[in-house]
Amino acid sequence: TVSEVNVHMAYVDQQRLDGASHIAAHATKRKSVFDKKVLRSHAGEVIFEPGQLVQVYANATEMTMASSKKLIPRWSAPRRVVSR
Repeated sequence: TVSEVNVHMAYVDQQRLDGASHIAAHATKRKSVFDKKVLRSHAGEVIFEPGQLVQVYANATEMTMASSKKLIPRWSAPRRVVSR
């Protein structure tokens, strides 16, 4: 019947939302584990000298899961260090 179909469609929609939520939580957890591993392996402060080329990372969109933000460049164009 129509009411049974509506119930099943609502159930399928809820499963899809639960799956997307689980994927996002898992990705965030894996990223934090990876970041901790990288920080342990490359400990220390990086010191840039005047004249070196650097890129700046824009982390404002890092934690968003919106698909429209996925193709936005996160690194700036190369910039030259002016002073320390």
